[in-house]
Amino acid sequence: MKKFFAAVLFVAVAAIAGYGIKYALTPVGTQKIEYITHEDAVNTKGYIVLDEWLMISRSAGTFYHSAQDGGRVAKDGVIGELFYGDVSDDRLHELALIDDRLKTAQSGGSTAELDASDVENNIYRRENDIIKASEDNDISAISKYKRDINSLRQNNRFSSDGEKEELLARRDSILGSIGVSREQVKAQMSGVLTQYTDGFEDLLRLSDMGNYTVEYLDTLPTETTTQKISSTVDVGDPVCRVVNNHMFYVMMAMPTDKIAGCEVGGSVTLRFNNMAGETREGTIQSISGDTDGRTLMVVVCPDYLENAFAYRIADVDLIFASYSGYKIPVQAIRTEQDGRQKVIGIRNNMERDCYFDLVYTDTEGGYAIVRSSENSENKLSDMDRVVVGER
Repeated sequence: MKKFFAAVLFVAVAAIAGYGIKYALTPVGTQKIEYITHEDAVNTKGYIVLDEWLMISRSAGTFYHSAQDGGRVAKDGVIGELFYGDVSDDRLHELALIDDRLKTAQSGGSTAELDASDVENNIYRRENDIIKASEDNDISAISKYKRDINSLRQNNRFSSDGEKEELLARRDSILGSIGVSREQVKAQMSGVLTQYTDGFEDLLRLSDMGNYTVEYLDTLPTETTTQKISSTVDVGDPVCRVVNNHMFYVMMAMPTDKIAGCEVGGSVTLRFNNMAGETREGTIQSISGDTDGRTLMVVVCPDYLENAFAYRIADVDLIFASYSGYKIPVQAIRTEQDGRQKVIGIRNNMERDCYFDLVYTDTEGGYAIVRSSENSENKLSDMDRVVVGER
C-alpha cells in the first residue's frame, strides 16, 4: 500500500512539474486593450511654393489699397491706386472710410446700421486725442484730429442718407484734391490679396520649380521674414501681392530609401506640425535627382490652407499609409481550423471569443493591429482586456 501511495504521489508531482514547465514556456496573462493608429510616415522640412503675383512699383509714390487685405479679388479687379507723389494720411483715411461704405451700400446692406457706432467711436477717440494734444501744446496734431472728426461726420452723413451717388462723388472729389497723377492697379490673377511679403517671393517661383534641386533647398533661409508692405513706395518696391488660395506646392528633400516605392501621381497625406497639425491630401507631382541619398519631391495640394500664406517653411509629416485598430500582442492571436483568427476578450470577468480582421503586423514590435469582423458576435470595442498566451 505504501508503494502504491508513493507511486501516486510521484505521478502528481511529475504532472505539476510538467504543467509548471509548460506555463513557464507559454505563460497565461492578460493585457489591456487599446485603440491606436500606426502611420507609415517620414518627417522632413518642406518649402511651400505658391502660385502668386507680386506687383513691383515702377516709380516712387504712395499706394492706397481699396481692396481688403485677406479678401478675394478677381482677375482684372481693382486693387487700389498708385499715386505718383506723397499723399497725406488724412486723405488715405478718408478714402478708406468711403470705400468701406461703398462696399456695404453696393452689396445692398445698411451702411447706417453697420457703421454708425464705429464712426462715433472713432470720433470719440479723436476728441480724446485733441485733449491730450492740447495738454502737450501740439497745435499741428490738434488741427489734424479736427480734420479727422469733420471727415468722419461728413462721411457718416452720406452713409445715413444711403446715397451711393453721393459717396462716389465724394470719392472723386477726394481723388481730385490730392493733386498728383495716379494709376489704377488691377490684379493680374484671381486669388487672395495680402499686404505682406515673406522674403520667398523671388526664391520660390512656381515658374522655376522644375529647375530646383536638393542643393538649392539647402541654400534657402531657415526662417520666414514677414513684412507689411508700406504705403510709401520707391522704384522696385513691392506694392501688393495676390496668392492663388486654391492650390499650393510643397517641395521637400526626402531620404531616397524612404520613398523607393513612391511614384509620380501617387496620393499622400501631409501633416503640417507647425500649423496646428493641419492635414491636406496631395498628389506627388515630381521625383527628381539623388544627392547624397536625398531626392527632391514635389507634392501638389489642391486645397485651401490659410497658414500657407504665413509659413513658407513647414515641419511636415509625409504619410504614405495609416492603419487604425486595436493593438493586440501576437501571443494573443489564435487561429481556428477553418482559418478564422480570434482573441479571447474579457469583459466583466467573463471570457468571450472575438473574431477579427488583420490590419497591420509589426513583427519587430511583436504586435498586430486588428478590427472586429463584421460577423463577430463579440466586438473588441466591448472588451476590457485580452488573454495573452496559451489557455
